[in-house]
Amino acid sequence: MQAVSKQVRVILIEESESDAELIAEALHGAGMQAVFERVESKTALASALAEFEPDVVLSDYALSGLDFREALSVVQSIRPHTPLIVVSNQLRTEDSGSCVRAGAETVISKSNLPRLAAAIDEALAARAPLRRLTSRQVEVMRLATQGYRTREIANTLGLSEKTVESHRHQLMRRLGLDNYADLVRYAVRVGMTLAAPLSSIAHMLTHGENDSFPEEEDPLMEAG
Repeated sequence: MQAVSKQVRVILIEESESDAELIAEALHGAGMQAVFERVESKTALASALAEFEPDVVLSDYALSGLDFREALSVVQSIRPHTPLIVVSNQLRTEDSGSCVRAGAETVISKSNLPRLAAAIDEALAARAPLRRLTSRQVEVMRLATQGYRTREIANTLGLSEKTVESHRHQLMRRLGLDNYADLVRYAVRVGMTLAAPLSSIAHMLTHGENDSFPEEEDPLMEAG
């Protein structure tokens, strides 16, 4: 199935010009109107994120001047709703898994580039709801899904607990989610929190929200 014909702005972190051309050909061949900005350094990536405003970032696994973990850190700090897909030569299974656990959307082998357009479409669809959030709501979401309680988030962001709770209700409504467990699952899906979260969150996902936190210290994300 061909990708929907629409313009997609792509930052490509790639040293090989020939590989960059193959990636572009694969996306254009799938019907994707992709426009590219190729970078090879952390500084260039930060500038491109701010000025080019990409829809997606495609990164090789390890370059001499910038590996995907450094790239992911920059992307998450500047444009947290923008997915990063690792496009690399064949990786070991454990390396591919570590990419996803670190927050990458997925890993696509350069020998399987026909899969790339569909992966981009899936990533953009999953993250579309994030565009409804303010930057402050994104911060609250990130901290909440890392296991911080309302009071801790308020202290970290310099806000009142009432303001944090207001952000919480707004972001849950804008994302169309009903409870904390759903929020954590969504945050993992879009790379906003680790795929191997804190033990308290893992326990909550297995046993339910109320079992994860003492009753006198309500968690940030109560349903409703």
